[in-house]
Amino acid sequence: MDYRRGVVTGESVWRAIVLYGANSATYKFAFGATLLEVAATGRNHVTLEELAPRYAELLCEALQRQPRQGTSARSKFLDACRAFNAGELDRDTLHRRTVQLGFSNVIDAFPKLGGDQAPVRFYEDERKNSAAPGLVLRDELLGLAGSVQAQDLDAETAARWRLVETAWATGISDGVLGSTLVYDRDEQALVLQSDRRRRSVTGVVGALNGYQDGRCAYCEELMTQNVGTGPIVEHVLPWKLGTRLWRGPDVDAIWNLVLACLSCNNAKRDRAPHETWMPWLEQRNNDLIESRHPLREVLMTQTGATAAERRDFLKLAYRRATELLPVVWTPPAVGRMA
Repeated sequence: MDYRRGVVTGESVWRAIVLYGANSATYKFAFGATLLEVAATGRNHVTLEELAPRYAELLCEALQRQPRQGTSARSKFLDACRAFNAGELDRDTLHRRTVQLGFSNVIDAFPKLGGDQAPVRFYEDERKNSAAPGLVLRDELLGLAGSVQAQDLDAETAARWRLVETAWATGISDGVLGSTLVYDRDEQALVLQSDRRRRSVTGVVGALNGYQDGRCAYCEELMTQNVGTGPIVEHVLPWKLGTRLWRGPDVDAIWNLVLACLSCNNAKRDRAPHETWMPWLEQRNNDLIESRHPLREVLMTQTGATAAERRDFLKLAYRRATELLPVVWTPPAVGRMA
């Protein structure tokens, strides 16, 4: 994504905060979603009392969806949310406990990347300001909340949240790898398939869009959802290969899925992209793995444990694909790569 390649924008830094780094609890997802909602109203100052209801609501909903929302054995804040869900705590008490317990770490931790302050600041911490305690929302956050990508950022946060939940609920080593994570074309979703059941995890668009910085994989033009031009889930090595004498890896797996605009999707059709474009896919897969993506072990199992193994994997898959489908397509971005 752009932030990792030196281009710093509000969108790329927000995505880096949400999509990259280790996750020990899902507070940052609820906090980020709450901040965007408040900023969308145009307000530039908010108190913890005003943030608490929506922040707590999102975590209570998450606990109903998946009881595990952190790696720590106990959390007083999450226990309060559980008590509210069980009818043992009233709403006003939940909100008071959220103010007391729910923000102690997330406000300081949210704007950091790799332990350092992110290059774009979205709010100022004014909790110790006796006149107006709370957060001052900076223009960077207000602009982000009013941008065309705001809806996409919200969807990406939700998708990452679902992936973290899935990783914790199943156990990466003995759960996800023991099952099959596949792309369901009808649901446009990643589906966890086991011997007992088939369960939708999250939408592919939300799961991948942030790692492309909201841009088409082939022409690099900005895409927004619900405008009829994309993003469209694209098989880099065509899905058509599965109907032939294909001796390569599963083309419905994450490593082979990208997002494209309608124009590029229509132009590519059932063809592989030109070989000079393939380093883009290699880098995207490495980004997913290096970001501590919740399903990184699945990607590493599919493509290789090291960067060199993953490069060899893609080269072999590409050679086998173009032996069966020798006519390739040159993406518009290839000319700009030269």
